[in-house]
Amino acid sequence: MAVFTGRFSVLEGDPMLIRHKGVFDFEGLYRMMHAWIINKRFLFHEGRYKDKVYTPFGNELEIEWEAEKKVTEYIREWIVISFHLWDFSEVEVIKEGKKVKMTKSRMEIRFDCQLEMDYTKKFQGAGKLAQQLGSFYQNKVMYWEWRIKYADALTYSLYDLHQKSKKYLEFASGTNAY
Repeated sequence: MAVFTGRFSVLEGDPMLIRHKGVFDFEGLYRMMHAWIINKRFLFHEGRYKDKVYTPFGNELEIEWEAEKKVTEYIREWIVISFHLWDFSEVEVIKEGKKVKMTKSRMEIRFDCQLEMDYTKKFQGAGKLAQQLGSFYQNKVMYWEWRIKYADALTYSLYDLHQKSKKYLEFASGTNAY
């Protein structure tokens, strides 16, 4: 078995996606997702916020989030979320008898979760014996623990955020299998 060093995705296949076109409350969605990340005790980083004039229909917006949480001295969890919006413009909508600012756009949100093994670099660069000990520790001693306890729990947690985002956008399929 290979040693996983650095960050690697624990999702099977492609990352989870949400695609939406229409009028929605982007600011509210943004706040709800940010609050979910903070409530799960992740450290939040907004890596990129890029807003550029794209077409006469509206702007193009790209946002990347990374959230990290140290769960042990050996494992760190990451949640990576990318927003990409096209034809982004603010519109006023009458909702429940009040004028409300909403967003009209095409949007894609990508969700991914990752584990980072040996983030303190205890077993890396300290010689061949240390690397072999690290490999043994990860693949024999801790394999099922990090695979089931951390990778699966992180995946289900991300499914929860994905579901809450779909509910916020009022999708007909606001649930998931988990």
